[in-house]
Amino acid sequence: MSNILENVVVSIRMLNIFVGIPLFIFGVIGNTSLLYIFSRSRFLKVSSIRYLFAASITSLIQLMQTLLPRILTEGFGIPLVKSNSNYCKAHNYIASVVTLCSIFYPCWTSFDQYVNTSRNAATRKQWTSKWFVNSAIFGTLLFWLIIQLPNVIFSYAIGESCLSRSIISTYIYSYAVTPLTYSIVPTIAISYFSIGIARNLRQSRIVSIIQVNKYLARQIRRTLIPQLILLLVSGIPYSLQTIYAVATLSIKKDPLRAAVENLAVTIVRLLFYLNYVGSFYIYILMSSKIRCELKKIFFRQSPIYP
Repeated sequence: MSNILENVVVSIRMLNIFVGIPLFIFGVIGNTSLLYIFSRSRFLKVSSIRYLFAASITSLIQLMQTLLPRILTEGFGIPLVKSNSNYCKAHNYIASVVTLCSIFYPCWTSFDQYVNTSRNAATRKQWTSKWFVNSAIFGTLLFWLIIQLPNVIFSYAIGESCLSRSIISTYIYSYAVTPLTYSIVPTIAISYFSIGIARNLRQSRIVSIIQVNKYLARQIRRTLIPQLILLLVSGIPYSLQTIYAVATLSIKKDPLRAAVENLAVTIVRLLFYLNYVGSFYIYILMSSKIRCELKKIFFRQSPIYP
């Protein structure tokens, strides 16, 4: 029994180190590259890119706020919380807000592409304007800042664990907010708008080619389905694990069961980070425009002077 328990504990540490570190490195490189590419004026002229630019910022912060501390504490055993409740309040609040923003900005991207393919010029102009896009980005941020305020109110620290003082808040977030926001609502939104995009494009072929149906915008649309798949793969296990953890709070668990469950949590959490690491690599695979821009960055030719 002790050997099995020890092996499980070691496996948790190794996963956080040898899987967590590559995820963190690839995530930072990917999101930083997207920020650099999307900051070009010719990219920011495309309304969808503004949502993706915001998603890259929040994904980068999310990795810094959640994955890096996990590697340090669960992988290398470096204490960060030290029973500091203020640290827990700030950490949980920032992490939850940027996590949800990272999930919902791609939903706005799918909405943007949906209205971008509309036959109605007034609809395209209204819903893809710079004012609306910026309002949607900051409105989403403000919305989650308000919704996640209970993290500030109820969070406290014991040792290296951040807990909640309110069991009601824990139940609401675990049984309702987490499954709805991390998987169900984004999946429905992206699926609905993707179907709408396909319908609009079929109609546009009958009438005329919509002017906004440009090359880069078409390539952004191609990334929606892979992003949806990544969201499902990462979000559903996370939601189920969260529900299970709360449902078994009152059950007394022996050290082996607790360790095995901690191993399952580690796998699920590392899988969850794929949603914040994978976007850049989806764009590289699906968009020749972004691949071309990346080549210009890394293979920029220096001028030759006589």
